[in-house]
Amino acid sequence: MKRRAAVLALSAGALPIFAPMAKRAYAQAPANMIPRDLSQYRTMTLMLGSLALQSSQLATQRATMAKVKQFAGFETAEQLTMAQVLNDTPAPPVAQLDSPHAAQLQALSSLPAGHAFDVQYITLQLQGHHELLGVQNDFLQAQPSMSSDVAHIAMLARTTIQMHLVLLEELRRATEA
Repeated sequence: MKRRAAVLALSAGALPIFAPMAKRAYAQAPANMIPRDLSQYRTMTLMLGSLALQSSQLATQRATMAKVKQFAGFETAEQLTMAQVLNDTPAPPVAQLDSPHAAQLQALSSLPAGHAFDVQYITLQLQGHHELLGVQNDFLQAQPSMSSDVAHIAMLARTTIQMHLVLLEELRRATEA
């Protein structure tokens, strides 16, 4: 029951990468990111969420556009909540990144505050959200029954990710202006 309350809180609170990868619109996750079972779903979602979390924490300090900072704050809170829900603990460990995602975070962290940082952060978030959406979609398609708590979490996550993609596209356009 705690998990369902957290999921509802997550959905209510969620409202308010780089060049080659970000240009692709993932309808599905890359082949190496397709969850085959509940454990893989959890691991992939937490790992991609960790990238979103860590890059957003950095963006709350270095972003210069107010709307980018605002999005980064919302994303930080959302990813902390998602990790709490998927780990079923109030203080979950930060999931470790794989090599490509760690390199993306390192590249972002090497940028100073300013417009270039804002653009790269948005690009990284767009890529990561497309990957997260693919993981959620693939997991839900593989579920024979939609009655599990984790399937419900994936359904809420999918909707939130779709909303975030709209917001991120608006932010991308704003950074181009």
